[in-house]
Amino acid sequence: MQMDDITMLALKVIVSICAALITAYVLPYLKTLKDDKRYAMLFDMVALAVRAAEQTITESGQGKVKKAKVIKFLTEWLGGKGIIVSDDDLSDLIEAAVYQMHKED
Repeated sequence: MQMDDITMLALKVIVSICAALITAYVLPYLKTLKDDKRYAMLFDMVALAVRAAEQTITESGQGKVKKAKVIKFLTEWLGGKGIIVSDDDLSDLIEAAVYQMHKED
């Protein structure tokens, strides 16, 4: 074997190892960051919709009406973006936003 062949073989091994490491560690990490960013954006939109419902429906005892309005808005908004969120998850996000809003006030 010549030196060029050994160098080329070593280079191929190094590139293969790097590709394996990127696939195993870097790509999943980047996907997690992307998902975290999407979740933060979703929660911000839920919180905004909850505050909007609080501002537009001011009568007391209208929690179910407010929640229905928030769900309708979010379902349309998410559908327009091609984002699918289960009803249970959406309900949990709304409840968390309401809790946070009351805690801040």
